[in-house]
Amino acid sequence: MITKIEDKQLNESSDSSVDEDEEQQQKLQKPNIYNKYLPFYEEIKKQGFDSFNEICENLSKIIQLRELRPGFSLWSSKLQRFINLYGYYFSKEEHLRFINFYLSILSIKDLDYSHVKTCFDMLKELLRKTRLITRDDLTIDWNQLYYWTKRILHNHDVSYALVAMPDDIVDSLYYCVHGCRPYLSPASTQEILDQFRPHLCPFDSAFFDAIRIFELFLPVHLPPQLHDKGFKLWLPEFLGIWESVHSNPEWEGNLVNLFSIVAWYNIGYIDWQPWIPKIFTRILQSMGLPVGSTKINVTLAPSNYNTISVTTWIVAMLGNGSSCLQYLKDLFTAIKTFYHPSNTGKFQDDLVDFISNLAQVFVDRVHLEHKVHPVWCFMPPPAYRLTEQDITDFVNCMKETVFITIFLKSHEKEAAKACQYLSMLRPELIVPPVVEKLFSSVDSMTEPHRFTSLMNCLVCIARQIVRQTPNFTEGQTYVIPLLMAVLPGIDPNDFKKTAVTFRFLNSILMLVTCVDCSSAIHTRTDLTPIEKEVCLSTAKFEDFITEFLNRTFQIIDTLSTEMSDAVTVVIKSNMEDHITESALTSMMFGIVQQCSQKIFQFALHKVMNFIAGSFYTPKVGKLVTGLVRALLRGNAFETLKHILPQTCERITQIMNNIETTILTDHKGDTELTWCLILFSELLRARGDALMKYKQMIMQIFYRCICIIHKDSYEAIANAARNLLKSLTYMYSIDYRLTVENIDEPFTHFLPIRAWGEHVQFDNLQVQFHIPNAEEVDFACEFIKIYLYPELNLLTEKGIKLSNDERLRSLTIVQSIAIGCLAMIPRINSKEVEDLVPSVAPYGSKFYVRYSVYAKQPEFDENLRLRLLTDIGKLIDALAENHSDDASSLKTALK
Repeated sequence: MITKIEDKQLNESSDSSVDEDEEQQQKLQKPNIYNKYLPFYEEIKKQGFDSFNEICENLSKIIQLRELRPGFSLWSSKLQRFINLYGYYFSKEEHLRFINFYLSILSIKDLDYSHVKTCFDMLKELLRKTRLITRDDLTIDWNQLYYWTKRILHNHDVSYALVAMPDDIVDSLYYCVHGCRPYLSPASTQEILDQFRPHLCPFDSAFFDAIRIFELFLPVHLPPQLHDKGFKLWLPEFLGIWESVHSNPEWEGNLVNLFSIVAWYNIGYIDWQPWIPKIFTRILQSMGLPVGSTKINVTLAPSNYNTISVTTWIVAMLGNGSSCLQYLKDLFTAIKTFYHPSNTGKFQDDLVDFISNLAQVFVDRVHLEHKVHPVWCFMPPPAYRLTEQDITDFVNCMKETVFITIFLKSHEKEAAKACQYLSMLRPELIVPPVVEKLFSSVDSMTEPHRFTSLMNCLVCIARQIVRQTPNFTEGQTYVIPLLMAVLPGIDPNDFKKTAVTFRFLNSILMLVTCVDCSSAIHTRTDLTPIEKEVCLSTAKFEDFITEFLNRTFQIIDTLSTEMSDAVTVVIKSNMEDHITESALTSMMFGIVQQCSQKIFQFALHKVMNFIAGSFYTPKVGKLVTGLVRALLRGNAFETLKHILPQTCERITQIMNNIETTILTDHKGDTELTWCLILFSELLRARGDALMKYKQMIMQIFYRCICIIHKDSYEAIANAARNLLKSLTYMYSIDYRLTVENIDEPFTHFLPIRAWGEHVQFDNLQVQFHIPNAEEVDFACEFIKIYLYPELNLLTEKGIKLSNDERLRSLTIVQSIAIGCLAMIPRINSKEVEDLVPSVAPYGSKFYVRYSVYAKQPEFDENLRLRLLTDIGKLIDALAENHSDDASSLKTALK
C-alpha cells in the first residue's frame, strides 16, 4: 500500500514537472525555432534553462559585489552567445529585467568605456526584435543615453591620447540608441527641444551638434494619439530650416536622415504633398551630376545625403494617389543618360546605389505591410498601404533604368540586386526581357561583356525563373534552354566567364530536380500547356549533364597538360582555383542531391570512367575530388561501392611494387599521392556507409601511415581526420529539395511543381547521422592503433627524429585529434578554474555535451589531458634543442 502511494506521488510530481516545463516553454519570448529539429532537443531545453539561470546568477553576483572586471564583460559575452544559440529563451519579464539591468549599469558615471561598449552591444542585442516589447512594457530615459553620447562624441581628450576608447564604440552607441529610441517617453520630445532648440542658429558652431542630437534622439515611433507630443512639435520648423539653407552645410545630411526615419514610421500621418517638388529638386542636386556642354562641363557639388535615407524617404511618400511616383518617373527621365555605360565618373556610384536601395526599401515596405503579425511601430492606415497597381507602376517606373545599369562594368552586383528585388515583385515584367537579352548575347563575339553582365543578373533572379506563380508560369520553359545555352561559358581561357557560368548553373540546379518528367504527359490529365512543354523539355537533362561533364573533364585535362609533374611539386592554390573548385563541387552536388536514380547512375559512371587509371597533381586533383565529394553527399553507398575498392586496390599495388623505397623517399610517387588524396576524399562519406569497408580502410592506413613524402602523409592525415569525423560527428545526411518520391510514376507528385518553392518550416524533415555502437568502436580502435604509437614515438624519440619525420608524426596526431576530440570530455582541473581569480567563475558548470552516441567511447585516459601533457613536453624540448624547426613548433602548438 505504501509503495502504491509513493508511486502515485512520484507520478503526480513528474506530471506537475512536465506541466511546469510546458508552461515555461509557452512563456518564452522567441526561442530558436530550428533547435526543435535536433535529435537532442529535450536535453537542449533543460540545458537552456540551466545556462540562463547560471548567467543570471553570475551577473547578479558581479554587480552586488562590485567587481566589474573581469567578470562583467565575460558573462555578458556568454549571454550574447546564449541568445545566438537558443534565441530569446526567456520570458518577457526576464527580458525586461535584463534590459533594465544594462541600463542601470550605464547609470554609473565613472564606468569604464569598455564596459560602456558592452552595455551598448547587449542593449542592441536585447532590443533587436522590436515586436517582442511594446511601448507599454518599457520606457527608457533619453538623458541616460545622452550622457554617454556627449562623453563619446565630444570628448576632446581622445585626440590627445588621454582617454582610450574601444574600437567601434561610436557604432555601438548609434546601434544602441536606434534600439532604445522606440521606447522613449512622449515627454522626451519636448524635453529635447527645450534643451537644444536655443542652439538652432546656422551661424553657431553648436548647430551641427544640436542637429545630430535631434537626429539620434527625437522620438519618431509614437502612436497616432501621441503625434501632438511628437513630430508635430518640430517637423514644420525643421523643414523650414532645411528649405532656407542652400549652401550645402554639413548638417543637412543629418536633417535628411531625420526626415527619412520620421516619414518611414509615420506613413499616412504626414502630408508630404506640398514638399514633394522641393524634396526631389534637392535629391537631384545631391547627386552631383555633371551638367553643361562638352566644352564646359561643370560638376555640381554633391550634398552629403545618405542614399538609404533618400530612398527610404521616397518610398515612404508613395501610395494613396501621391504625386511622388510621377516625380520619381521624372527624376529617372532626367538622369537616365547618366546610367549609360559610356558615362563614367564617381557620380555613378551613388546613382547605382540609389536604384539598388530604392528597390530594396520598396520590397521591405511591401513585406512589412503584408505581415500577418505586423510590427507595432510600423502600421500605416489601410488607405495608405501600397496596392497591387502601385507595385506594378513602381516596377514599370524603374525597370528601364535597371536594364541599362546591368551593363555597367564596375557595378554589376548592385544592378543585379536591383533586378532581383523588382523580379520578386513582378517577375513577368523582369524575367522575360533579361532572358531574351541573354539569348541574344550568347553568340556575340563583339560584346563579350554583355554575357557576363547578364549572367550575374540571372543568378539573382534564378528563383523567379524556375518557380511557378499565379501571374508568371512561363519562367520554367526557359530553364533547359538556358542550361544548354550557357554551357559554352565554361571556358578555361576566361576565368571570369567560367566563374559566373558556374554560379548561374549552381543557382538553377539548387532549385530544380533533375528528373525526366516527359512521361508525365501520358499519366496526368491536369497539366497546363506550359507544364506539358516543361515536362517534355526535362528529357534533355541527361544531354545537359553529359555536355557539362565533358566540358569539365576538358578543363581538367587542359590544366593537367599545362603543368608537368616535375614543376608542380609544391603549388599553392590561388583564389581562382579555390573559386572554381567550390563552384564545381556545389554545382555537381546540386545535380545529384535531387536527381532520379537513373541520372545519378549515369553521372557516377561518367566520373568513374574519367578517373579510372588516371592520376593528377594535387592542384588539379582538387577539381576531381570536388566531383567525388558531391557524389558522396548525393548517395554515399553507391559512390563507395564503385570507387573505394578500386582505389584501395590501386594503392596496394603501388605499395607492393615500390615499398622498399617509398617509406623513406622524400620525392614520393605522384600516382600514389593522387590515390591517397582520392582515398581521403572518399572517407568523407557518412559513417554507416564506411563500416562495410573497415578492414580495407585499416589496411591502407597500416601500409601508408609512415610515408615520409609531405603531400602523401598530409593526404593520409586528412584521411584520418575525415574518417573520424564521419564516424563520430553528428551531421545532416539529407539535402533534397523535396521529401517526395521523385522517381516515376508521377501520378501523385510532379517534380516540376516543386521547383523553386520555399520549404515550409513545419514540413521540415531533417535527418541526422547519429554515431552507432559499431562506428564508436571503429573510431576507438582506430585511435588506439594509430594515435598512441605516434604519441609514444614523439615522447621517446621526438628530439632525435629528423625534422621531416617529426613533422609527419605531429601532422598525423593533429588530424586524429581534430577528428576525435568531439567525443572526448573536457579536462576537469581546479588549476584551470582558478586561473583568473574572480567572484564569478571563468567557465560554466554546464558544458554543452549531449548524449548522441549509441554507446560511450571507452579510453584508458582522457585523451585531451594526454595530448596536453605529451605535446606540451615536446614543445618545451623543441624550444630548447630545435628552436629552428618552426614547422614542427607551429603544428605542435595547433
